[in-house]
Amino acid sequence: MRKRLENRQSRSDKVRTRAWFLDWLPALVALGILSVISELGLFGSDGSWKLFWSLLYLAPGLWIVRAVIRSLRRADEYQRRQQLEALAIGFGVLVMAIYAIGLLQAADVGDLRQQVQISFIGSILTWIAALLLKTARTR
Repeated sequence: MRKRLENRQSRSDKVRTRAWFLDWLPALVALGILSVISELGLFGSDGSWKLFWSLLYLAPGLWIVRAVIRSLRRADEYQRRQQLEALAIGFGVLVMAIYAIGLLQAADVGDLRQQVQISFIGSILTWIAALLLKTARTR
């Protein structure tokens, strides 16, 4: 009984969690829709619209940046510190991955597009894992 009471969230935590979810949801839905459109080949890769469809992925990316900034502003000092430390770890992974990609491209190994995507996804997953590990220790 006591352990269950310790894990309850305060009203402000619930409000922050809901706001975080609402900030991220449009970007994730947009990325999902764009991925489905891309995989099904509905927009075509030729013609004058190729640049438009390629740059359209920046909109959800910028929305994610907005969501991260808003969540950092809502966080208290301790949560902000945990988040920024996890971001730093993820950024370090991205820098090393891009460095490795440069070396692979100099040796003409692999496809640049896939390597960059894998590096980006890997750094975000590292950021999330670092945040989960850091916050799990404090619970």
